[in-house]
Amino acid sequence: MVMGLARLFGNRQWNRGFTLIELLIVILIVGILAAVATPLYLGYIKDAKTAEAKAVAGSLWTAVQSNAIASCDNAAPVSEAFPKAGLSKDGATSPARWTATGTGTVTVNCATGAITTSAVTVFTVSGVAAATDVSFIQVQMNYDSGKNPPSRLKCSTDSGGTFVDC
Repeated sequence: MVMGLARLFGNRQWNRGFTLIELLIVILIVGILAAVATPLYLGYIKDAKTAEAKAVAGSLWTAVQSNAIASCDNAAPVSEAFPKAGLSKDGATSPARWTATGTGTVTVNCATGAITTSAVTVFTVSGVAAATDVSFIQVQMNYDSGKNPPSRLKCSTDSGGTFVDC
């Protein structure tokens, strides 16, 4: 009797694999998930690269303020803070992914602590063209004593076309 049941159930074709419809449904679900996840992933990548530029700008702004405080009532050139921020004398990072440019000066009044700058845009951190994954990112440090807060980071992810608050 056991042999008869084994022959009876052994000839059935229903346990041989997936049907074409089942495979198409799985492929459709995976395609929808990929279509939704790809733009989110690309946005996360752009945000991470912008955060890297903001970290360079933050260390440079700290070094600029430190130099200005040390020179007390005398104008401190932004470019003198490059080595203190971990940049080369030309304002480049190592490895060469970011470059900082700033030709202005920052002055700190020793009596009041008030900061004045020679230009609203104190410096700009830009992605190096050789590093194509960040070449489209720029971050500006703007200082305007009439605004609250006076120092603001402005970010651009379209090669400097449009700057918005970071």
